[in-house]
This record gives sequence, structure tokens and C-alpha cells, in this order.
Amino acid sequence: MPNLPSQADPSPPPSLTKWILVVDDEPSMRVLLQTVLRAHGWSVKIASGADEAMALLWGAGPPPSVAVCDVLMPKVDGLALVRRMVGRVPSLSIIFISGHLTDESWWPDDLRGHRFLGKPFDNAQLISAVADAMAGAGRPG
Repeated sequence: MPNLPSQADPSPPPSLTKWILVVDDEPSMRVLLQTVLRAHGWSVKIASGADEAMALLWGAGPPPSVAVCDVLMPKVDGLALVRRMVGRVPSLSIIFISGHLTDESWWPDDLRGHRFLGKPFDNAQLISAVADAMAGAGRPG
């Protein structure tokens, strides 16, 4: 007789699992963001740049629901990376972060609709932005 999950099994099927991808070239920032987000109950994976981020995005399992992405990174910047990620997962909600930029007014039109947090931001701002993005996951922007 096959072992079927019970009706009371609280774990969602893998296809419904939501997780957050954090991409930042600064190790301390990656760890800080991961720690804060995990403390609020979210599943988080981290990447130091575009290659790692795309490997996680192409990996087995469901894609992330939300990506928190630094804008200024070596090799491939966050704007180019987000274009790649959204090309692969159009419903991916994006939160840009940057310690060098104050707003996204100079960004190309196709990226202006995404959320933006200027560093330094506090934990409450991050949690609020991620909660809003998670609530809107499945919708572009």
C-alpha cells in the first residue's frame, strides 16, 4: 500500500514553497539580510553575484518568489541581473537595494516599477518590503 500524506500534513507541496533569493556582493550584508529574513520565518538562499543567483534560479525546485538584489556589484550589476532573472521567471517580485543610490529615477523605464530600499535601511523597512513583495508574488514587479 503506498504511503500517502495525511489530510493533516501541514507542509505544502514543494511546488507551493515560497523562498527569497538575496544577491549582494558584500558577505556581511548577505548574512545580515539572511538572518533578518529567516528570523521572520522566510526561507532564504543567498548569492554573491549573477552566476550564483542564476544557478539558484535554474536549480531544481520552484523559483524564488522574491529577489532582494544589490544594484552595484562587480561584473554584472543588479539591473542586468534582474532583467535576466525576470526573463526566466516573469512573476518574480524584485526589491533593489543600494548604498550608493538614493532613488531609481535614472533607471531604465523597464526597471522603475520595482521596489527600492536605500542603504542603510532598518529591519522593519526590509520586513515590510519583503512582506509586500511576498503578498504580490506571482504578479510582475
